[in-house]
Amino acid sequence: MDLLKSIEILQAVCRQKSFSQAAQQLNLVPSAVSRQINELEKHLGVRLLHRTTRSVSLTDEGRRYLQKMEAITHTVEELKTLNSDDDIIQDHIRLTAPPILGTQFLNKIVESYLRQYPDVSLSITLVNREINLIKEGYDIALRVGTLEDSNLVARGVGHFPLVAVASPTYLEIHGEPKHPKILTKHNCIINTLTQSPRRWFFREGKRNFSIKVDGQCDANDDATLKIMAYASLGIAYLPKLAVHDQITNGELISILENFIPNPLPVSVVYPSRQYLSKAKRILIEQLVDNR
Repeated sequence: MDLLKSIEILQAVCRQKSFSQAAQQLNLVPSAVSRQINELEKHLGVRLLHRTTRSVSLTDEGRRYLQKMEAITHTVEELKTLNSDDDIIQDHIRLTAPPILGTQFLNKIVESYLRQYPDVSLSITLVNREINLIKEGYDIALRVGTLEDSNLVARGVGHFPLVAVASPTYLEIHGEPKHPKILTKHNCIINTLTQSPRRWFFREGKRNFSIKVDGQCDANDDATLKIMAYASLGIAYLPKLAVHDQITNGELISILENFIPNPLPVSVVYPSRQYLSKAKRILIEQLVDNR
């Protein structure tokens, strides 16, 4: 049995959550994928996957083995990048981040990095959800907010300030709220990507509190929320990065500045320090040094 090949097939099945889709990705027939998984389970003496006619999922043992297998594949990828000339750095890196960080934070770093290391290729996925790096085959992620406990390595790369904004026209018509509790009387533009879309969080002195808000508009995209605020449809609560230019040129007004909570932390996370290729290590260091 080709153990490494079987591990790669298991990883593909876990990413695709399907034997047939994994087979298509790997250019194999589904029966070959199923056979490799069966042989791997027999070799290890554990059941790695729950299988039904409609779904495939990891067993508890499978989840533990998959984490160990990631270390193996990282080592193999690191070996593939070795070159007799130590000055040549080669790798393919898969990175994920929220869209706002991709457009406002990541672009300049990536441009500089790729110019410096032309033999490295980079795939970036910008998505407003927390990707499972191990299951979905990513090397590095940027994340905003307090991190949950996990087996991932995390390093701080900066902070993510928030701001409440409205257009001059909206404030002229409806008045500027001087305290967050007044927001209950205003049309608030709701960000449905947050865990509590209709709860906005503030700080007064040392006290943190939340206000329940509502309005006639909601969206799951910062750019759309910004457009709604610019169109005088209400008050928006957004990352400051998203509206910096509009605040600077007066198209939007920052309000309730004395009540905005501390900026959210931004972190770079990755599966392991031990099995990082030189290319990944350099990219992570550049992200950290940019803060």
